[in-house]
Amino acid sequence: MKLKLLSTFIFLLTAFICNAQNTKYDIQWQNTIGGSWHDYLYSICPSPDGGYILGGVSGSNISGDKSENCYGGLDYWVVKIDSLGNIVWQNTIGGNSDDQLYSITSSPDGGYVLGGYSYSNISGDKTENSNGVADYWVVKIDSLGNIVWQNTIGGGGGDYLYSITSSPDGGYVLGGWSYSNISGDKTENSNGSSDYWVVKIDSLGAIVWQNTIGGNSE
Repeated sequence: MKLKLLSTFIFLLTAFICNAQNTKYDIQWQNTIGGSWHDYLYSICPSPDGGYILGGVSGSNISGDKSENCYGGLDYWVVKIDSLGNIVWQNTIGGNSDDQLYSITSSPDGGYVLGGYSYSNISGDKTENSNGVADYWVVKIDSLGNIVWQNTIGGGGGDYLYSITSSPDGGYVLGGWSYSNISGDKTENSNGSSDYWVVKIDSLGAIVWQNTIGGNSE
C-alpha cells in the first residue's frame, strides 16, 4: 500500500513539475518591429504605464514600422510599446555618421537616459562635434521621446559606451572602454591599448568624476 501511495505521489509530482515547466515559458505575445534594413535591439526598459521602451540601432529609412529616415549610416532607434507590444511612439536619433545605442535607464521625471557611442559631428540631432574617433553619447529624452539634453563625452581616440545606470543622487554612471589618452574630456592616459572608462554624470549630463581602469593590454 505504501509503495502504491509513493508511486502515485511521484507520478503526481512529476506531472505537476512538467506542467509548470511547460507553462513557465509560454509566449504571451510577440512583435517583430523593423524597417527594410538592419535594426538591432540592445536594451529594454519598463515604463510606468506597464509598457516598455526599446533601444537599439537602425539602418532603415521609412519602411515597415520605421517612421523616420536615418540621418547617417546607423542611428539610435527608440521605440515605446504598450503592455501588449503595440508601438505607441518612436524616435530616430542621430547625426551624419554611425550612432549606436546600447543601454537605457529610466529617470525620476518619467523620461529615459540613452547611452551609446557616436562617430557623428554636429548634424541631425547631434549638437557637438566628435572629440576623436568615437565618443560616449548620452541623450536624455522625456516620456514622449523628445530630446531634453545630450552630452558628447570622449577623448582623441575611440570611446565606446555600453552601459548606463542611475545613481542614488539623481545622476548616472556610464561604463564602457576607451582608447583615448588625455584629451577632450579624458583626464587620464590609457594604461594599455584600451581600458575600462567609468564616468559619473549629474542629472543634467555634466561630468562629476571619471576613472580609467586597466592593465597593459586591452
